[in-house]
Amino acid sequence: MLLLLIILLPLAGFVYLGLAGKHLREPLPGIIASALTGASFLLVVALSLGGGATWEIKDWLPGIPFSLVLDPLSSYMGLVVTGIGFLIHVYAIGYMHGDEGFSRFFAYLNLFIAMMMTLVLAGSYPVMFIGWEGVGLASFLLIGFWYTEKKNADSARKAFIVNRIGDLGFLLGMALLYSLFGTLSIAELREALEASNVLPLSLGLAGFLLFVGAVGKSAQVPLMVWLPDAMAGPTPVSALIHAATMVTAGVYLIARSSFLYVNLQDVSYFIAVIGILTAAYGALSALGQWDIKKIVAYSTISQLGYMFMAVGVGAYWIALFHVMTHAFYKALLFLASGSVIHALGGEQDVRKMGGLKKYLPRTHLHGLAGALSLAGFPLLAGFWSKDAIITATLNYPFGGTGFYVAGLSVAFLTAVYAMRWYALVFLGEYKGDVHPHEAPPVMTVPNDILALGAVFAGFLALPKPFWNLIEPYLAPALAHVEVH
Repeated sequence: MLLLLIILLPLAGFVYLGLAGKHLREPLPGIIASALTGASFLLVVALSLGGGATWEIKDWLPGIPFSLVLDPLSSYMGLVVTGIGFLIHVYAIGYMHGDEGFSRFFAYLNLFIAMMMTLVLAGSYPVMFIGWEGVGLASFLLIGFWYTEKKNADSARKAFIVNRIGDLGFLLGMALLYSLFGTLSIAELREALEASNVLPLSLGLAGFLLFVGAVGKSAQVPLMVWLPDAMAGPTPVSALIHAATMVTAGVYLIARSSFLYVNLQDVSYFIAVIGILTAAYGALSALGQWDIKKIVAYSTISQLGYMFMAVGVGAYWIALFHVMTHAFYKALLFLASGSVIHALGGEQDVRKMGGLKKYLPRTHLHGLAGALSLAGFPLLAGFWSKDAIITATLNYPFGGTGFYVAGLSVAFLTAVYAMRWYALVFLGEYKGDVHPHEAPPVMTVPNDILALGAVFAGFLALPKPFWNLIEPYLAPALAHVEVH
């Protein structure tokens, strides 16, 4: 039952704050929401140390149980979602100070965490789809949080509608798998595929349709158009949904279904091609942006492209390694941007910034750590995971050299736009007319922790002959691809 509590605690926060939040004085709603997310994190830690857990209702649908599973893969993702989610909740207490919808904001954040954990812990595709749709709803509510401005409401609708296109693919893929195997339990599908000598002809189509769902949720070409507009919501939303958690759900879906894709070489190749195209598109787009958050948003699209290139070439654990390092440095970049916006009274145009190193010394260090990690500066977290992805392409027998050269080229572009962002915001002379002030500790302390992750998280998985803690931990839950 503790497994169920991981989802029920933030869900209870959503219900309570939604119904009674407006009667609570600030900062109580934020403290309640943060505490419940922190409790979910501690439960994931405790159950992971205890060897995992399962929970199910047997005959939920004909032949499909309602099952939740905490195995190495879901515990790894769960730690990222609840751990970084907790830090963003705490940061938001300071960021949303004085906002009329303070309690409503934290109700939505708790709903998001509950739905994201449903997606991550799902033992079958229909349960995953409940979480999948739930995070779509929560992101719609959060992107359009300041809905009185038409631009924000339009952005929320755009995200919602584009994601429905991907979700149709996910639904059709589930229907096809069910018609082929008579089950949608992930464990049973894995057993059926490993036991069968002849693969059904339409299995490739099922894999492709599931990938269409991932393309929508993870903003890959051509369904990436919603993500830059999703910056309309408050900055903690950008950090939680569009950096650390929801947009990586597509990568998680492919990794969770690795037993399927390891048998589908042509679909996997297509995934890798879409990934590198998206990485290049995101990097080139980031070079020309002037909005402090949109530069970071396009970089998210680009880094997600790297993750899809990794799962496409069969480097499943490396894609998940990049999910984790990216969650640290990208959440840090968004929250540092939030501290800058907070300091400048809502200003987001980098042409009206500059010289903020002098006024915001702690935020400057956060921005520097995040930008260098994103750029792949040696020994920082982003360096190890991105390098592992680029190296993995060399082991790929179908055009690996092309992926390698393209991956390196995009890495160069990444360094350029990351440093452009940093230089325009923090270096040179201050060009604004508002007197900047450093953010309060409730905002800077979570960033201190994220900065440590952006610098040191990569040391969890070093190349041979050094230690690698992540690959052996994730191995039981992922399909293994022989490399030469």
